[in-house]
Amino acid sequence: MSSREIADLVESRHDSVRRTVERLVERGVIIQPPTVDEQITDSMGRPRTESVYRIGKRDSYVVVAQLSPEFTARLVD
Repeated sequence: MSSREIADLVESRHDSVRRTVERLVERGVIIQPPTVDEQITDSMGRPRTESVYRIGKRDSYVVVAQLSPEFTARLVD
């Protein structure tokens, strides 16, 4: 899953998701995911390149749980 997909899923800004990933890596909670460049269209309709993390399944759950208390509550329930 990409950090962009996580941002869309939890309705958060992509830069916030990237910071969360970096903080979790620093704390040793998840492993450093690789980055890839993706082509996106900005809000003005212009193409641009964005660097995103490619995150594995387990670490994606950790990142989403960190960003979404509702998701965490559903997991616990």
